[in-house]
Amino acid sequence: MAQYKYSERLVQANSWAFDQDYKPGQPVTNAGIYRCRACGDEIVVDKGTAIPKSHHEHSLLGPVVWQLLVFAQKHPGR
Repeated sequence: MAQYKYSERLVQANSWAFDQDYKPGQPVTNAGIYRCRACGDEIVVDKGTAIPKSHHEHSLLGPVVWQLLVFAQKHPGR
């Protein structure tokens, strides 16, 4: 599970981006931490990069499907 120390450095958002599912090999639209919906494993993926196909597998828990947990955002004006 993703952890943080300084809550004032995070912002809660209701973006549609958090509701998208990604399969292994599929490119993501946001840089960030992605969580496997079946097992809870987390990975970091850069914007426009594909979810790794060989990151992990599990047959008993169902298919590997990733969902955005936290996305990285460039500070405005930089």
